Amino acid sequence: MSAPRRARIIVGLVLAALMLALLPSVEAARRSRRRARRATPVPMPALLVAPQASAFDQRVGDVARAALGRRRGAVVAMDPHTGRILALVAPEVAVGSAYQPCSVFKIVVAIAGLTEHVITPETRHVCRGGCWLWPGHGAIDLRRALAVSCNPYFERVGEQLGYERVRHYANLLGLGEPTGVNLTGESAGRVPDTVRPEQVGHLSSHAAGVTTTPLQLAVLLSAVVNGGVVYRPRLAPAAGFVPEERWRLPPGTILDGLAEGFVRAVNEGSATSAFDPDVLVAGKTGTCSRCGWFASYAPADDPQIVLVTLLRPGSGHTASALAGRIYETLYKSRVSIVGLPASHARAAGR
Repeated sequence: MSAPRRARIIVGLVLAALMLALLPSVEAARRSRRRARRATPVPMPALLVAPQASAFDQRVGDVARAALGRRRGAVVAMDPHTGRILALVAPEVAVGSAYQPCSVFKIVVAIAGLTEHVITPETRHVCRGGCWLWPGHGAIDLRRALAVSCNPYFERVGEQLGYERVRHYANLLGLGEPTGVNLTGESAGRVPDTVRPEQVGHLSSHAAGVTTTPLQLAVLLSAVVNGGVVYRPRLAPAAGFVPEERWRLPPGTILDGLAEGFVRAVNEGSATSAFDPDVLVAGKTGTCSRCGWFASYAPADDPQIVLVTLLRPGSGHTASALAGRIYETLYKSRVSIVGLPASHARAAGR
């Protein structure tokens, strides 16, 4: 037998021996993967509150967790005047996962349209159909368009603005980059650099191509509520908390005209499932891509809490019902008043 042939035989025997030695570990790995695929636990949503959380913070977290239950989604509760996070339910979703924000993005388009003088709160566009309400909403102004989430209205505004300006205001409101929260694993979300002109309308009404975290939307709505301060959110106790501003919206940014639309959304529009005669709630719904959103605050006339609820699958209707349940428990329960600042206590007694 020639030397080369003997060498090939020896190499073949060595390889065969190695394969035989590896077979048990390979089979063990396969069994492990099969077990992992079979295991599909449905854990209760996690709750995150700050160390040394106040009684009210803990109450907010407990109520929100109980309201979400076993459904997939998240809840963010934040003080809009400081950026302090009161509680997070399902923090891995609230902070680490980004989804299409659907019609909540109309807040961005409304602010851009007002500030760039493309519209005023009284500007009317005619919705003749092609909307979720198939006959159309008819002639409609901004407040009503926000209340009923009229798609053609915001498509028209977005097309008049052009995508560069829409993107600019999305970035100004904190979308497309991490908030800088003091938690790990934060998602930056996405705001496209460019889109084709024919896509601008759909993006402006449905946020097609945009992704955000629930925490980003809480920061965005807080800036609207507090007059233009974009805070760095912090999970921290109330005692000794020092707010950290990331930036302020530029002078001349127009936010007037939005609040009435948010209130009307709850009183007569897309978020009526959050209505309660004793708790004045305001907000904006979103429904698309099997996501249900409600970015809201209460009390509407003295905002103390921004609450962002996300359900997957869900709709703006179900997400606003979830938020309504949380607000009702917090503000109508005598237990929740203990430990609140005076403004909270007054609101809870209304």
